[in-house]
Amino acid sequence: MRSLTLFALLFALFSCKPEKRIENNIKAEVLKDTLSANTQSGSERDTFDMNSFQNLVKDYEDPERSEWQNPSLIIDKLGDVNDKVIADIGAGTGYFTFRLAGKGAHVIAIDIDERFLNYIEDRKPELQHIIPEERIETRLSLEDDPLLNKDEVHIAILVNTYHFLSDRVKYLQKIKRGLKNNSRLIIVDYKLGQMPVGPPENIKITSQKVSEELQKAGFKSIEIDNTSLEFQYIISAKRI
Repeated sequence: MRSLTLFALLFALFSCKPEKRIENNIKAEVLKDTLSANTQSGSERDTFDMNSFQNLVKDYEDPERSEWQNPSLIIDKLGDVNDKVIADIGAGTGYFTFRLAGKGAHVIAIDIDERFLNYIEDRKPELQHIIPEERIETRLSLEDDPLLNKDEVHIAILVNTYHFLSDRVKYLQKIKRGLKNNSRLIIVDYKLGQMPVGPPENIKITSQKVSEELQKAGFKSIEIDNTSLEFQYIISAKRI
């Protein structure tokens, strides 16, 4: 059983299948986020549904995700990550964590849900022959603080996470403190409009709003890419 699990994970991580746009006839669904399975408002949004974990894992590791998320494209935008320290904030099942570590990065997988960090820790020994365990560190964070040390990382990424943050400008300032000089923050989140993946329309945040909040937090050289992904934008900003 262990070998079958390893084979399945390796296939998902390193499949050579081309990443193409998702077909239009895919059934509509809401992609759940690590912060909550309830996306209404107030305190309800900040609670965990303890019975939903396996469904979250299934959603995060859905093979169709590679078609619309295009992780290779996002990682390519980071440039050479070998020996870089990268904070994967809202890491979930380690969808990007393992891919980045496979390219030689030291990744700090950060999440507020300890179940996901345990999931990542359980996967590390299965891949130790191709990804040394020391390349991945898991870190339990707070809802309002990623708990990065000062000048700790070269790159921070938030994928499918930004729209769940509460006081976003303050959170961005805490990320900025953890970034080294001349390092980057990458935010990937959902465009407005009806689409087969993503959160409810009422909690989406426009790329322009993200840009404004990055400026308020003190980030510079903000670049918005609205075209590379069909359903999402990619925003890059620097700490200078």
